[in-house]
Amino acid sequence: MRMAVDPLLPTATRSRLRPATTTRLAVLALVLLGLAALGPTRQKGAESLGGSRTWLRADGQIGTHRVAFPSTPHRPDIAHRAGCCGAVSPACPGPNPHLLVYVAVPNAWADADRRGPLRAQWAKSLTLMDRRLKSKGIAISPATRLHFVIGLEGLDAANRAAINAETAVHQDILILPDVTDKDAGEPVSRSSTTLKVMHSMAYAANHYTFDFYARVGDDAYLRIDYLAELILVDHAFPLERAYIGYKFPDHHIAGSHSTHNFIVGMGFFLSQDLTRYVCRAQDALLDGFPEDGIVGSWFVGTKADVIHEPRFHDIDHVTTVAYAPCSNSSLLLHHMWKMSNWEAIDGEGLMQC
Repeated sequence: MRMAVDPLLPTATRSRLRPATTTRLAVLALVLLGLAALGPTRQKGAESLGGSRTWLRADGQIGTHRVAFPSTPHRPDIAHRAGCCGAVSPACPGPNPHLLVYVAVPNAWADADRRGPLRAQWAKSLTLMDRRLKSKGIAISPATRLHFVIGLEGLDAANRAAINAETAVHQDILILPDVTDKDAGEPVSRSSTTLKVMHSMAYAANHYTFDFYARVGDDAYLRIDYLAELILVDHAFPLERAYIGYKFPDHHIAGSHSTHNFIVGMGFFLSQDLTRYVCRAQDALLDGFPEDGIVGSWFVGTKADVIHEPRFHDIDHVTTVAYAPCSNSSLLLHHMWKMSNWEAIDGEGLMQC
């Protein structure tokens, strides 16, 4: 077999190439076969993956160059670990139930005193939602789902059994086996609360379609009846690229020179598309402390719209960032630490404070 020689090359060059062509091709084939048989090699002192490049040198000989890449610890494939993240696939064929809002409440097992009042008020608020929407001409109320998100890691067998018993009764606990129950102080990385938010987003994306994912503090009161009216009647919020709550500007990202806007920790709403984005990208996202600032960092460099919602506010002066007195327009009330605060909510879902 003869290799075609470029007619634009000088005559002397062409005459040198022709006799050696067959030999060089044979040698090149042998080299490539040998490299394929060897496969990836391990460099002395460090694991690496790589390959070899070959080329024809100016002197007519075949050159090779080893290309090595440092290895990284094995991590499971994102799609396998996170599920389908809302995509229709054999793993998640759909259609999934549609919710107006999926509510995730990060909670520690030890904080049972926070689950009780919130759980009781949630049931009352769903009744208020039916009444409010019917008065606006909506006969059938949309579906909602609330989960307390609890980690099992670090808990003994007795506490795990108690969690399973409470879950069986109330059917409102999302259990994460590989997440610690509670943050200890202010960890630099891998916050339990952040992981609970991240994994609850993945759960929502894999099990439902929805208008909004809501992260709500276990010391916060979300007026789901008012939220339903704002979404379905007033169309108050965009359904795409929306990250909604009380916005805190110019937060510094730890370990970097970057700042970003984020929603302060009492809670936020996230549109379905951004929730699915987090589900798909979670393997590459930060999961440290503080949770609210870290969540905001997930959307830096995206087209997410950080929407300030002043109807989210604190009901005390512990912080001056988001304090406001309660009113008929309050949508989420934070720092509901006292039982007297929950008892102050009247039959219309309002609290004077």
